[in-house]
Amino acid sequence: MAGVVLVHGAWHGAWCWDGVVAELAGRGVPVHAVELPLTGLAADVAAARAAIAAAGPDCVVVGHSYGGAVITEAAAGLPVARLVYLAAFLTEPGEDTAGLMAGSKLMTSLVISESGISVDPAAVAEVFYADADAATVADVIDRLRPMPLDGAAPATTEAAWKSIPTTYVVCTNDQALPVASQRIMAARATEVVEWPTDHSPFATRPAAIADLVVAHLG
Repeated sequence: MAGVVLVHGAWHGAWCWDGVVAELAGRGVPVHAVELPLTGLAADVAAARAAIAAAGPDCVVVGHSYGGAVITEAAAGLPVARLVYLAAFLTEPGEDTAGLMAGSKLMTSLVISESGISVDPAAVAEVFYADADAATVADVIDRLRPMPLDGAAPATTEAAWKSIPTTYVVCTNDQALPVASQRIMAARATEVVEWPTDHSPFATRPAAIADLVVAHLG
């Protein structure tokens, strides 16, 4: 069976996919959650591309949020069966990702320091995890990492979605990536699904994500 590669978003780590990994593994699906270095887009793309190549032909690649920008570059030219963008950046080459986030609660919750760009811990629940319980949010806050000052809003240079079938999942209660921006990007996809969730459905709907992915495996 073809495998699945999961690519997390900004500030997060491979741990955020634990529920989805468990769901897929329970169904006998080979799955790998990539740990991005979060040191800049080039390094993140390299890490994801290595995992996609290792997964073999006809894999399904899922990117969440910033992870969409990563898989858009990383999957280019590889024999991927489908890309899945989960409230993610499905961008044209040169498109400004910062502009797509304009007006979101995330943009007013950023904290800039010498270590990079972080999210105000007091805003994490509202911005990312409105559907999750307090224990989940507390665990997440302790795991979030800063993003580099020069790499938080990367521009795509090569768009894999132009040649690979693509599903976009719009999260209609998202406070991080505006729904209007998601729908603009979703219009470029082969298939569009809308879920009434916050920005992080992997925390509360891992089975739904697994169902969506499995439906596209060869």
